Amino acid sequence: MVTLNSSASNRSKRPNLERQALAFTIGLYLFICAALLIVHYGAPEPPPSRSDSSSTSPYNP
Repeated sequence: MVTLNSSASNRSKRPNLERQALAFTIGLYLFICAALLIVHYGAPEPPPSRSDSSSTSPYNP
């Protein structure tokens, strides 16, 4: 019985493909979120709009 419990605990601690896939997916999701936040807050400010335009968008003169 001692060897049965020992092998069962070793089997549960060994990483399997499903656990690796979940860890990779979560890591990739966190990496994409961090990259998007960096791009969002690190983007330069749009150029100031001209005062003679009636448009409110800085990219549509």
